[in-house]
Amino acid sequence: MSEYKVRPGWEESDRLAALRSYRVLDTPPEPQFDDLVQVAARVCQTPIAIVNLIEDRRQWFKAEIGLGVREMPLDVSICSTAILQPGLFVVPDLTKDPRFNCNPLVTGQLRLRFYAGALLESPNGLPLGTLCVLDYVPRDLTDDQAFVLQTLAHQVMSELELRRAMAERDVALAASREAEQRQ
Repeated sequence: MSEYKVRPGWEESDRLAALRSYRVLDTPPEPQFDDLVQVAARVCQTPIAIVNLIEDRRQWFKAEIGLGVREMPLDVSICSTAILQPGLFVVPDLTKDPRFNCNPLVTGQLRLRFYAGALLESPNGLPLGTLCVLDYVPRDLTDDQAFVLQTLAHQVMSELELRRAMAERDVALAASREAEQRQ
């Protein structure tokens, strides 16, 4: 079980079951997700953009630009805090926020300063991760950048929902074929 608590009304076990129902964890990079982080980084003018999913012991990156890794432990995750907030979570200067000013991503070699994450939320309201952008300098998002980041997060969820629907269809088709062969 994770060390953090989800927002009231949700159980962590339900959140993890919803996340795993997408069957996306540990899958190879896919152009549709890679494109979304590219757009997020360009529009928000940041060197780093990530589609990340928060599991019970790690955050895993379905797509990323600017970091060069596919996962990180939860104990350094900024996104594990972001998923507990509705909508868009922005920290203009990570060094001035007591939740993050001792984080190794802030104090260590990366020296991250800015974070903005748009919630990736299942249709039944369970937080799964974020589409986030990060920078090495303190800053903020314009209203247009915030809007685009949230819109791109909705697109990530649309891609995940499509992926799940296709997987469910494939299972149903396989079951139907198997039933036909038995008859």
